[in-house]
Amino acid sequence: MSDYPSDLSALTGPQLVRAFLAEIDKPRTTPAERAAFFDFKARVFAALAERNNDPEAFQAAERARAHRDRILSGVAADEARNGGDL
Repeated sequence: MSDYPSDLSALTGPQLVRAFLAEIDKPRTTPAERAAFFDFKARVFAALAERNNDPEAFQAAERARAHRDRILSGVAADEARNGGDL
């Protein structure tokens, strides 16, 4: 889906935060790029939530997944309207 790291398990908490912060200000011009970022954000916060048993990080992961899903459903709706060609 993206160039974001797929395996976050080897990163420490501070490394996860640095990886996330390094991606925040990068431009995302397509819905697919935005969806990939929110997927990455969800995975980072889910990892932090799991490691620290942090309910706020879990909520942040859920919000990021919801944003990703909204973007992807919009892409699917656009494709359907355009006959599958975007």
